[in-house]
Amino acid sequence: MMRSLDDKDRQLLDMLRADSRQPLKALAAGLGLSVSAVQERVTRLRRDGVIAAFTIEVPEEHGLQAFMLVTTHSRQCSTVAPAIAAIEGVHTGHSVAGDIDLVLQVSAPSLDRLQAIRDAIARVEGVADVVTLPVMTRRFP
Repeated sequence: MMRSLDDKDRQLLDMLRADSRQPLKALAAGLGLSVSAVQERVTRLRRDGVIAAFTIEVPEEHGLQAFMLVTTHSRQCSTVAPAIAAIEGVHTGHSVAGDIDLVLQVSAPSLDRLQAIRDAIARVEGVADVVTLPVMTRRFP
């Protein structure tokens, strides 16, 4: 059973967002908690699905970043999402309200690879349209 997040949980999540590789000792010092208390919180947050994965971000100098807006036929998000998630270069996907069904975050080492990712998404059965928005500048984390 998931309990609500307290201020320490939110502070811990902010610290992990900034650097998920921080040692527990550093997290504990930043939170004013013991190492074992921080470990218990991380374990609970993972078990409850609040922390779903520890991921990497490709620095901009190592490739292109883009968002892709996906429209599906008849709101088929649950049908197309697993196939899209399996495409290399797709990092995150969010169902959103409005005319667009999914917003994807993708990265690629080149424009050719970015186009290949876009084409692979467009070929997924149930996808009606894909709009690619290359990231020009990252303004904040």
